[in-house]
Amino acid sequence: MKANPPLAWHPVPVSAPVSLRWWLMHQESLTRLLQAHCEHFCVEPVFQALATACLDELEVMNLRRQNQVLVREVYLRCNETPVVFAHSIVKKEHLRGAWRGLSRLGNRSLGTMLFTNPLIQRTPLAFKQLKPHHPLFERACKQLQIRPISLWARRSLFILLQQPILVTEVFLPAIREL
Repeated sequence: MKANPPLAWHPVPVSAPVSLRWWLMHQESLTRLLQAHCEHFCVEPVFQALATACLDELEVMNLRRQNQVLVREVYLRCNETPVVFAHSIVKKEHLRGAWRGLSRLGNRSLGTMLFTNPLIQRTPLAFKQLKPHHPLFERACKQLQIRPISLWARRSLFILLQQPILVTEVFLPAIREL
């Protein structure tokens, strides 16, 4: 067995650059943190539809490959520059339950909803250095002028009424300038 399987996410971002580790390890709302570090913050929705999950999302969400999920992808921008690509998935059947408002968020931050509801529980963060073969790397790079060699990401489950949503945040190179 390989020491570092390609689908693995890790509990600590040990090989992440020091300049990025602080952002990765921050436990509170990333939206609030970004708002505190830039004059103009906005959420730019780029994709929302029923689709299948990425391979490395199946186990953590207890999904089969053919299961449909709502995928929501946005760029978090500071002063017009994309600094984070956020990707969230929720089971289709949970859109009628705990997460029924998710499909109507538009350009509002999911983080604002997640961190203001005291009933929502969060699992520990997991980290991964995304390489070009990972589907989230490809999608995160769409608005970048210069394509990096890799991107760091973190993810965790937010659970409301025993119904999880998986939120993955991919940190783009410009975040180091904040």
